[in-house]
Amino acid sequence: MKRSGTQTLQVVLIGAAILLTTALHMWTPLDRIVLHEIYQRLYYIPIIAAALLFGLRGGVAAAVFASLAYIPHITMHWRHAHYDYAINQYAEIVLFNVVGGVMGLLGDRTKRARERAERTAAELQKAYTDLRQTFEQLLQADRLTSLGELSAAVVHEVRNPLSSIKGAVEILEDEIAIDSPRREFAEIAKREVDRLDRLVGEFLSFARTPKPAVAPADLNEIVRSVSTLIEQRAQNQNVVVELKLTEGLPFVIIDSEQIKQVLLNLVINALQVMPEGGRLALRTSLDRESVVVEVEDEGGGIDPAISSRIFDPFFTTKEKGVGLGLSVAYKIITQHNGSLVVRNNERGAIFRLAVPLTSANGA
Repeated sequence: MKRSGTQTLQVVLIGAAILLTTALHMWTPLDRIVLHEIYQRLYYIPIIAAALLFGLRGGVAAAVFASLAYIPHITMHWRHAHYDYAINQYAEIVLFNVVGGVMGLLGDRTKRARERAERTAAELQKAYTDLRQTFEQLLQADRLTSLGELSAAVVHEVRNPLSSIKGAVEILEDEIAIDSPRREFAEIAKREVDRLDRLVGEFLSFARTPKPAVAPADLNEIVRSVSTLIEQRAQNQNVVVELKLTEGLPFVIIDSEQIKQVLLNLVINALQVMPEGGRLALRTSLDRESVVVEVEDEGGGIDPAISSRIFDPFFTTKEKGVGLGLSVAYKIITQHNGSLVVRNNERGAIFRLAVPLTSANGA
């Protein structure tokens, strides 16, 4: 709308310049030949401007308008008084149209060159953005792989001693009287060993995420399944779950259970940041060669200072969190050749999961 208004103003100014030049011709006495020759050349300014702004059609239209505006002056004032000069002015009118046509062609060429340059710049910007995202994903994948190998080694070294400790505590517990106060300490030791064992198990699941067992699947059905799983918890927290699913999405070749695990992790995180209620939106869509799932919450968003680290292993802002949930989710999506990114909106965060229509790992 703004561009249309600007073009209208330009057309009005060009027309006004031509009419003003014609008026100067009419008002100037015939014996002021020099002034008339100057005015004659002034017509070229709006003609060239129209050609550069609007191309061939603009240049020719301005030249024709200038010709029509100038011809009455020639026929009324110069045709009888100075016939030779009138012939010269008719020739000038021909030049108006030649200049309008030539400059219009140059204007069109310039416009096409500018559009090509703008398209090239946009493509280069997009390529740079894609390259940067790919680099960040590779860097993240490399960190995950290194930490996964380290976690596997740590799990192996820790789990065996834990089993020995638990066995020793159970043996000592058998020798303690049931009514003895010391038996409580044995129970505490067993609970802590179990807790450490669960923690080690989480490390192991991160280190040894199984290769996806891929098969054609409907992401809409997976989203509906996840919504059903968290329905009761959402009601207890006064969280409204909105499903906005694009029907007719093509099937994707994925490990349904792993993708369900990722989505469940995302929606549980969303519920955790809305303890007093809010809105949780689950959306699906088709974006070129990928099927997209978005999880949007109203939990206040993610601090920009930590947004680049939320997928790092063992990074968490929760008091009792381990910091592996999003890392495992990111690792699973990477194994599916997809992407998992996050951005803030006005009231919360949006996690965007994209899975390509092709199979995971080229399977």
